[in-house]
Amino acid sequence: MSTRLCYATLFLVNSILASVMTTNWAIEKVKHISWGIINLKCEQDTCYGVLAVHRICFALSLWHLILMFVVWGVSDSRHPRAKIQNGWWLPKILGWVAMVVLSFVIPNGFFTFYSRYIAMAGAGIFLIIQLVLLVDFAHNFAESCIESWEENGGEDSNNDTWRWVLLITTGGSYVGFIAITVVGYVFFAQPGCNLNQFFITLNLLLCLGVSTLAIHPRIQEANIKSGLAQAGMVTIYCSYLICSSLVGEPVGEDNKQCNPLYHSTGSRSTMLILGTLFTIVSICYCTSNAATRSQSLMNNNEYEPLSSDSALPLMENGTSSAQLRAQVLRQAVAEGSLPASALDDLDDENDDSSNHNSNDDEKQGVQYSYAFFHFIFMVASMYVAMLLTNWNTANADKGEGIWIGRSIVAVWVKVVSSWICIVLYAWTLVAPVLLPDRDWS
Repeated sequence: MSTRLCYATLFLVNSILASVMTTNWAIEKVKHISWGIINLKCEQDTCYGVLAVHRICFALSLWHLILMFVVWGVSDSRHPRAKIQNGWWLPKILGWVAMVVLSFVIPNGFFTFYSRYIAMAGAGIFLIIQLVLLVDFAHNFAESCIESWEENGGEDSNNDTWRWVLLITTGGSYVGFIAITVVGYVFFAQPGCNLNQFFITLNLLLCLGVSTLAIHPRIQEANIKSGLAQAGMVTIYCSYLICSSLVGEPVGEDNKQCNPLYHSTGSRSTMLILGTLFTIVSICYCTSNAATRSQSLMNNNEYEPLSSDSALPLMENGTSSAQLRAQVLRQAVAEGSLPASALDDLDDENDDSSNHNSNDDEKQGVQYSYAFFHFIFMVASMYVAMLLTNWNTANADKGEGIWIGRSIVAVWVKVVSSWICIVLYAWTLVAPVLLPDRDWS
């Protein structure tokens, strides 16, 4: 946990530093101290800020790329290279600072190629991972509330705390969904704003559709824990994406009624600050969470799981019962039948257990892939760069800096993301019905 917190904190600091580069003050500073190194063929001063954002985010991506290869193949905390993952913070931080500084002397041509192709691809990968995690969070949260309520006695219990948590979350999500939809129609769907009307109406229909699907008898028969709680969380998030895209939609003088907040400096500043903070915090959470999900995709333990047919020959070949018990426990943990804590008892039975830290939860194998951990942070940094530069379409008036999210490309990225999120959630509902032979537990 402390390791994840440290990396997330560094990611947060790097993201804040990159976002500062979008302000007019930072743009002027970069322009002043560049000494001609950043020689832009661009008439707008915001290009200095765009390149500065990509340089800072590139430095962090490169930093994680190097660490990814350094810790590749580490199987447990006793491995010599595991100390690089969980320690050596001063050299690592100094290395990050050095990369940030050196990134400003790299020629502009490299970052033109990097931002258009490499960073764009990495940002797309992280965007899909972020949406998958959101759907996964909605399912896990609702199912955890239901399980906690059932463990406390369910209908026969006097403690309805978890039930109320679920009801308040569900009700609040749909109240927020209705409020966002009404605000969207009132402020952004005036006559003549056909595209805005299309976005809001389609989102309304899709959200109502998946909400109805979530409580369909066939769906609940395949997954008894499916309900409006998960659908509500997905619904309000997708509605937020649509509303956020409409707030940043660029408009001209002839159709400024389609986005009345576009020319309001105070409203734009408030939305910018809140949106930036929400985005960076959510990315930090999704990044640290996604980075430790690799154990469900690969087996990182140093032992080889036994097949069920191999236990008897081991007994016949003279394997002790203690060794057989250890192998069976490891197999059960690898298959998910037992928690990883079941392996802690094995250390008490080993003669050399006193040589290891009793609080070390990675003696039997790492809890997550260190290499995959750094890969997630690497593509997340690319995603931040795309967000802060409006997906390489940053544009602003003189003296205003870069307004995050204020471009038609950024609008479409958010809208399409909301559609993908709804499709992913709908698939988790219908997949157990369409493919009943698969294990969806």
